Amino acid sequence: MVINVKFIVLVCAAMFAGCARFVTKPLSPAMAASDFDSRRLSTKHARWSLSKLTTEAMEKNPELAVLRARVQTAEGALQTAGERPNPVLSFKPGYNSSTTGISPWIIEPGLDITFETGGKRDARRAEAAAKVRVARLDLDAAAWKVRGEVRRALLAMHAAEATRGQYRSQEAAQAESARLLESQLKDGAARPQDVAVARIPLNQTRLSMHDTDLQAVKARAQLATTVGVPVVALADIDFDYSEVSQLPSAPAGGAARRHALIHRADILAALADYAASEERVRLEVAKQYPDIKLGPGYKLDQTANKWTLGIGFELPILNQHKGAIAEAEGKRAEAAARFLAVQAKAIGEIDLALGVYRAARAKADAANALATDVQAQTKTAETMKAAGELSQLDVSQRRVEQGAADLSRAQSRIQALEALGALEDSLQTPASSWK
Repeated sequence: MVINVKFIVLVCAAMFAGCARFVTKPLSPAMAASDFDSRRLSTKHARWSLSKLTTEAMEKNPELAVLRARVQTAEGALQTAGERPNPVLSFKPGYNSSTTGISPWIIEPGLDITFETGGKRDARRAEAAAKVRVARLDLDAAAWKVRGEVRRALLAMHAAEATRGQYRSQEAAQAESARLLESQLKDGAARPQDVAVARIPLNQTRLSMHDTDLQAVKARAQLATTVGVPVVALADIDFDYSEVSQLPSAPAGGAARRHALIHRADILAALADYAASEERVRLEVAKQYPDIKLGPGYKLDQTANKWTLGIGFELPILNQHKGAIAEAEGKRAEAAARFLAVQAKAIGEIDLALGVYRAARAKADAANALATDVQAQTKTAETMKAAGELSQLDVSQRRVEQGAADLSRAQSRIQALEALGALEDSLQTPASSWK
């Protein structure tokens, strides 16, 4: 009897030796906040472009960290799905107190082994593998969203700088016009209301310059949030706007749509989710076939050796698993409808983004042509002033008009660049990759 107990203890010790141990990982809000405040950009660049900031955001953005952890969870579930049921070892010792002359002990170890049928394990693994693909594609879609947010913030900073420069030029022209009118007022050649009318747009321009400063502050804060660093990490950073300031030709609508329908991460994720629901139906159907449970046993009954072999399986009498199958089929239908909805939404987004970008480019071209014409008129006015045909006030007013046209050109270009970003997001492809 003593030998048997020792053997059982050794077997149990061998089985538990490979078990994982719990390792605590405490989470402190104060420490997490301190760690975030100490974050800085991981590499040194003379100037930070869209691609460099996007690479940094891929590493530090907290939302992407959550989705990476979700991928890890899905991969763990895939491992779980492929595991086979462990056999169950039982031990039922007994004692016969009325026995005389022989050992009163009854030793009865048992072993229950489950054999899965109907391809359940393969269906579980296929479903889990599809869910891993969903998690990875969700991460890809979120990465594109992060890139778009980086691009929008960087473009907003570029827009603030560009329009502020235009406002500054316009302010100079408006200030000169107001000064000339004030000089004419002193000479009696202008009315007070003329001066007042001239100063209103000047003050509006100065107010707009403050708006651009506010826009720049917001954009920098948004960029820091998206990258995953505190605002102070971007304090002394020089930015390269070349990747967000180009206006390429729009791709062909049919080719763009076909490419997106094949490569957009959200569409592929919805398709993978449907594949997972399909495997769930297969698994629930397979569960109609009962697993076989073998239970070989041995009993040492007071020096008598007795062997047994048990077999068991579920009897599908009260139900045939129809409810679970119906539920799985319903989820499959839901996944199919969701895929079609995601696909339709993507097509609508692409068509809208293409139309808006083409219209915005046309507007930018028209604003550029207008600004070019006004610039030519300003040069003509300066030439006429040199010949004594126009006054300095006339030239100043032409410069005010030129400032307004230049500002309109800059704003129209920014609108087109914003539309370009929306088109890139709808295609989930950077403009540099368009054919």
